[in-house]
Amino acid sequence: MGPRRCSTLLVLGCALLIIVQLLPIKPAIAGSIVGNDFATIERLLSVKQYADADSKALLLVEQAYQQNHVPADEFLSLGRVFQSASRFETSKVIFSAALERYTTEGELGNMAEALLHLASSERHLSNYTTALTYVHRAMSIAQIERNELLKAKLNLELGTIKQQQGEIEIALEPLKQALDFFRENNMPSEMSLSLLHIGDLYSLLNQTSLAHTYYRDALESVEASNDGRLLGIIKTRLGALLLKTSTPTQAINSIESGLKHLETTKDVGAIAEAKMLLGRAFVEDGDTKNGRELLQEAMAFAQSTGQLKLMQDGRLALARAYMKEQSFELALSEARAGTIEARKNRDLRGQISFLSIQLNAFVSLGEFKKALDIQSVIQQLREVLLDSENKSAIEGLQAEIEVIRQSHTLEKLEESKQLALAQAEQEKLQTTLVWSISLAVLLFTFLIWSRYKQRQQTIILRREVRQQTLTLQEKNEELRTAYKTLEEVSLRDPLTGLYNRHYLESQLPGEIRRSQFSANQSTDPANTKQDLLCLLIDIDHFKRINDDYGHIAGDKVLSSFAQVLKHVFRLTDLIIRWGGEEFLVVCRQSNREELPELAERCREMVASTPFDIGTDSPINITCSIGFSLLPPDRKDNFELAWERTFAVIDYALYATKLSGRNGWVGVVETLDTKTHSQTPIDKKFNFAGSRIATSFNNVASIRWPDTLDHKQ
Repeated sequence: MGPRRCSTLLVLGCALLIIVQLLPIKPAIAGSIVGNDFATIERLLSVKQYADADSKALLLVEQAYQQNHVPADEFLSLGRVFQSASRFETSKVIFSAALERYTTEGELGNMAEALLHLASSERHLSNYTTALTYVHRAMSIAQIERNELLKAKLNLELGTIKQQQGEIEIALEPLKQALDFFRENNMPSEMSLSLLHIGDLYSLLNQTSLAHTYYRDALESVEASNDGRLLGIIKTRLGALLLKTSTPTQAINSIESGLKHLETTKDVGAIAEAKMLLGRAFVEDGDTKNGRELLQEAMAFAQSTGQLKLMQDGRLALARAYMKEQSFELALSEARAGTIEARKNRDLRGQISFLSIQLNAFVSLGEFKKALDIQSVIQQLREVLLDSENKSAIEGLQAEIEVIRQSHTLEKLEESKQLALAQAEQEKLQTTLVWSISLAVLLFTFLIWSRYKQRQQTIILRREVRQQTLTLQEKNEELRTAYKTLEEVSLRDPLTGLYNRHYLESQLPGEIRRSQFSANQSTDPANTKQDLLCLLIDIDHFKRINDDYGHIAGDKVLSSFAQVLKHVFRLTDLIIRWGGEEFLVVCRQSNREELPELAERCREMVASTPFDIGTDSPINITCSIGFSLLPPDRKDNFELAWERTFAVIDYALYATKLSGRNGWVGVVETLDTKTHSQTPIDKKFNFAGSRIATSFNNVASIRWPDTLDHKQ
């Protein structure tokens, strides 16, 4: 080959390369989604390899963003596939990518469609506020585009969101509008779905007869379309309704029939909900083992997919199963968790259901105080729920929906009549006119009668609620009285009428915290009225009284001694019978400088009071007192404060006894700096120094015990 020919080929090759570089190369991601990647994702979802499917889909979205070419229509279809597999978090990412592309292209109709699917995914995840935002955005587009079909679909989604939030009055209006449109345009599947959600609302209101009617109408509307998913959902809802009104066996048959339809579809979320309902039915039928297994399976699915509503329903059913098995602690655990979830979702009915289980569990466990508290909360929630429901508005919407439903039934009846009277054409107009007038009169009469009956039922219901409320209030008052009586018996000493150690243990922690807080806030703690003063008082030679006069005389001395203490100390002070002939007094909101005065007043009052023991003449007794600030060292933490204080006053009491009785010894306050002449009490309790007060001659005259075990 010659040089000229090689040169020509080289020039042609370079030109071809330049042309190839200049030609626009369209990204191949759209074709990959439609082809192999889409099929791969569907295969992964069908074998429940959800994590791999999620990763594959998210990778496709990222590649589309990087190549700046998002195939919106394909992504919208892919998002629906993930929705049917209950992978709502992943579907949100895919729909958001499609929405962004549609927004860039300015395709309003497709934008609204993507927003509708995003709202559905957020609703399944119980993100109702976000879901409502998407619905309102899509509704604005539908209004601009005058797309009535899209408006009907959005009304159906809006009603479903409000139904799951428990806002019945708000849910009925959009569902009524959706049902009206689908009926007029002969769309059986959508009409059936509207009837199904209206039936759910009536079931929520415990109007089982109306709920059953709407479920049956929904079933009749969809049977001809052979929609297995919708057929299965309706039959499972009928089964759930039968759990309220009939035997568990009938409910099981209906739910199992619905589950068979659902298992032919790819809607794993609907299958999980059906299994949850079947588990409830098994529990009600006594088969708690299989019932709990189905409930736990449904809850595990709900947790893995983030479906909080399904998780809450499963938890409620599981708690009821535990109650049926008398596993009250397990029931309480599930009910408490469910109450928290329902409170987060602002679900009043859910809170009442879970709290009712807690109430029954506490009653079964004998914890009546907790049961009483729960009952009070339930009563408050019921009042809030009753106030939030506009009964008259709901009844009006019910009547309007009933007219729409019945008009559809009458239209089908009219069609069959027209076929039967095809040979009587000349009489058709007159017959139709008479029938229409009669029907209008009949409907008008029925409407007036139904509203009158509903009003009467409302009056009766309110009267019953008022009567039940009064009965509950009476029972609550009886429980409070019984609880107070029981509390008095358990916290008081039966002989002296004073409080016992249990009462002190319940009151002292709060008092010590208050005192320490006030001391930390004050610049001069010694000059405030925020101190706690503690005095341990012991009757001298009490054993001699029992030996000389008998135990009955000793009991009389103890009772009279308690009365003397009540005269010495204030009503706000805690006077405790500590045990035997020992009494403990805690003076609240006092000043530490008052300690010697209080101790002397008590000693003098006891010594000067004659004690009647049933003999010819009364006797005189004396007492010994040890006291301290509580806590003696304000740097003590709360846990050590009481233990250390009692050790100090016990030590001081026995120093009083060793020093001759009928006196008092105590610590007025401890010092922050170490003194040269430490007392035995300073050394024993590691005080830097302390200010000691005594009724004896001086501190030097006090005989200190070597240890607390050397008691006399």
